[in-house]
Amino acid sequence: MSDGNEPAPGRGQRQHILDTALSLMAQRGVAGTSMRDLAGAIGLNVASLYHYFPSKQDLLVAVLAERGFLDELAITAPTPGDRTPTIELADLLNEILQSMLEVEDFIRLMLGEVMRNDETALSVGHELISGTQDSLQRWIADDQPELAGPPGADAVARMLRATLIGLFFEHVAGVLGGDDPSSALRKRADEVAAILHRND
Repeated sequence: MSDGNEPAPGRGQRQHILDTALSLMAQRGVAGTSMRDLAGAIGLNVASLYHYFPSKQDLLVAVLAERGFLDELAITAPTPGDRTPTIELADLLNEILQSMLEVEDFIRLMLGEVMRNDETALSVGHELISGTQDSLQRWIADDQPELAGPPGADAVARMLRATLIGLFFEHVAGVLGGDDPSSALRKRADEVAAILHRND
């Protein structure tokens, strides 16, 4: 007989832990959710929980990774037709923005915790931003070296990273425009790519 803490059929214990963690953190915040609380909600002892996730930071990173947000940059839904550099860049930026929409609740949670100066959230946020910077920088150097001239791929990656964060903040603040955030973000991705490749 189930006590309600068992993972749903066909789902692993790890996924069950991640889902429960996100739910608890949404209610209590990152700082207000201890690993002991999470273990109790799942029906595990704390030692078993640490077997899956050695720290709360590892747990937060795993939530993002499970949603595909920490994957290496790749365009999974390319625009049909000619693959010009402008279209490739627009597709990449759109891919990242759509991934951010998919984990919007988690990002909102993390933003709140960062504003409260929670050390775990700050550390995960730093890791996420650094990872995005590194991935963008490699993608530019490998796929669009024409953008990597002075001041360099690192500077272009920083500018793109800041643009992506800014666009997502506009969405969260309700000032992005349009009824459909997915379409509005796609339009902004197209605009950014067209600006960067205006001389092509």
